[in-house]
Amino acid sequence: MSFAIEPITSGLGAFVHVRAEDVLAPGVSEKVLEALNRYNVLVFPQIHMSDETFAAFTAAMGDQHDLSVTADSSAASDKGIYRIALDKDDTTQLDYVKGNDYWHMDGTVYDTPGKATLLKCESPPAAGGDTEFANLFAAWDAMPQERRRELEGKRVVHCLAAVGRLMYAQPSDADYARWDSIFPPTEHPLVWHQKDGRTSLLIGSTADTMVGMDRDAGRAFLDDLLDWATSAPFTYRHRWQKGDLVIFNNPGLLHRSHPYTEAAGRVMHRTTLKGREIIA
Repeated sequence: MSFAIEPITSGLGAFVHVRAEDVLAPGVSEKVLEALNRYNVLVFPQIHMSDETFAAFTAAMGDQHDLSVTADSSAASDKGIYRIALDKDDTTQLDYVKGNDYWHMDGTVYDTPGKATLLKCESPPAAGGDTEFANLFAAWDAMPQERRRELEGKRVVHCLAAVGRLMYAQPSDADYARWDSIFPPTEHPLVWHQKDGRTSLLIGSTADTMVGMDRDAGRAFLDDLLDWATSAPFTYRHRWQKGDLVIFNNPGLLHRSHPYTEAAGRVMHRTTLKGREIIA
């Protein structure tokens, strides 16, 4: 069995070279998790993994989130895999997909966000649809000490309605009720100190308001942080090819998909590992 890691940039990402038939071999999942914690984004170029292997590989790496919110009637969903595409006819499902176009961290509705997200490219987009990642650990480490002290102790409210307002010019009362039923306003610390000694930030599209600030000042504060964390030194942009697999270290990253249309034909399969790091 061959297993090799090739860094992509000095600060974020690595290519993992291994055959699909070898990912379930003893020790591979442990190597992948170790590399994930080091490089934060792992790209398996054109590995062409079947859904069955994908599901088994996810299970080998840890406990998987169920599809209670994103389940649909697709064949992938029956295997515990979330099918990401714009050809859905359910409004809430489409909101989930379209909301991915904005920088976000998965699972800010929870006290323990998912550990890792696994994305497998079934059909690459004809145009648009790249996925971009921003390293929050690196953004924090590069921040001046005075700025870090300013952020400590501050709290932020996250909710799905914050994303909805980015997608809809005039949301209806029914839209707000639908969003709040899935992800109501949830307060978190802005600065997330993690058990391994690294520090992340709880920002992105779900971050709605800053506790103790008026709305406009809070929005300006959050937008300034987002601009810093998603600037070029901290980012990697992946252009999808059929068969690619990407795994990313969710508690330390923001990510987004670049806009695309249904006609682009982009179809991704996703699984998510349950989190291990409580927000505190």
